[in-house]
Amino acid sequence: MKTFLLSIPKGLPSLLMMAAVLFFTFADNPLNVNALKIFPYAEQVGHMILYFALALVFILDYAKAVLPHHSKINIEIALAAIASVLALLMEIGLMFVTNGFNYSILNWFAAMIGAALAFLFYRYWLMHPMRHYLYHSIQHHWRYQHRRKKKS
Repeated sequence: MKTFLLSIPKGLPSLLMMAAVLFFTFADNPLNVNALKIFPYAEQVGHMILYFALALVFILDYAKAVLPHHSKINIEIALAAIASVLALLMEIGLMFVTNGFNYSILNWFAAMIGAALAFLFYRYWLMHPMRHYLYHSIQHHWRYQHRRKKKS
């Protein structure tokens, strides 16, 4: 699993997640649930989950790129802010594409909360286990490559 995670090209997870956000934002009824009302503010919860995932993928992609060095908190905050700005741009785009039909400021606030929660989740729960998990496999890979170069 570690080698698979390390073999993923930098930026690919972020690109795929951005494509998913674009699809779910601009597709007409992507999950085929037009008349289904689950609970009040279900749409905002969906936005919060979607932008939580987007910001978390941005931050994890950045963290994987700078391993084994420590990731910087200001860049992590900036990546969460970029996800929030993208949410605002998506809402503005929806306003123009659908003539204001799907535009809601509550959706943007939910997306901002989701991005902030992603930053907090990464920073206070996921950062150290992920760094520990990937750091040792990177060190092992470097040692193995270094030994192979010495023998050659």
